[in-house]
Amino acid sequence: MIKKSELWIWGQDAGSQHEAADGVFKLPGINKMEPKEGCEYLGIPNICRVGMSGKPEPPFDSEAEIIKDTPKVVWSIIGDNGSIRNDDGSDDTDAVIDVAKKYPNIVGAIMDDFLSEKRRAVYSPEIIGDRAEKLHNAGLKLWTVIYENELIETSEPYLDKCDVITFWTWYSELLTDVEKNLAKLKSMLHKNQKVYLGCYMWDYGNSCPMPMDRMKYQLELYKKLIEAGEVEGIIFCSNCIADIGLDTVEYTKQWIAENAE
Repeated sequence: MIKKSELWIWGQDAGSQHEAADGVFKLPGINKMEPKEGCEYLGIPNICRVGMSGKPEPPFDSEAEIIKDTPKVVWSIIGDNGSIRNDDGSDDTDAVIDVAKKYPNIVGAIMDDFLSEKRRAVYSPEIIGDRAEKLHNAGLKLWTVIYENELIETSEPYLDKCDVITFWTWYSELLTDVEKNLAKLKSMLHKNQKVYLGCYMWDYGNSCPMPMDRMKYQLELYKKLIEAGEVEGIIFCSNCIADIGLDTVEYTKQWIAENAE
């Protein structure tokens, strides 16, 4: 069994993934489920509350009030690549620190789509180090996202500034490389950082449904890696697809009920 306390949902505004990049993900149906509802539906306790296409915007008090009973929340200081308000090098560090003072269940801040060439052209490792120091002074951890194609030498100075690394496999056919890529990621870490695995229930890289055999393989592999102490837990993506009729979502819900305690 795995610890339910180390399961998270990738929480974004309802409908935001359908709207992203003019429907590039080709998601079916209509999504109305918000992050807290997604947690309750899937049986997941914690939320990564992440900006998508610039939303939500600070101040975050009203959003934080909605999820104040969530055990642990990590809030994005830099949203997805579609959050163009971050393209000028701005971020929401101060806003997250401010809301965390009022809502102690907020334990960290996360940077999404952060190691892309677009983002690295704007944010230097020194800038990220400054943000990390601010967060640490406020009692918060700095989290980041990294994908399989970003496991390159130039990512190392950025990873070194972060406390928690979340590793995501964008194309479902590359799930068979997770163990190899995880070993590569760990070779790039120079501190005792925690690592979480991102778990997709839709094949975003190929803009199509996640094949059920790959979904099952992904979940069982992730369970094995957690039980072996290789990673801390799983982040499931996301409430934005939890109510659109996907078989993979229903399978994952049952899998969590049977495998997490």
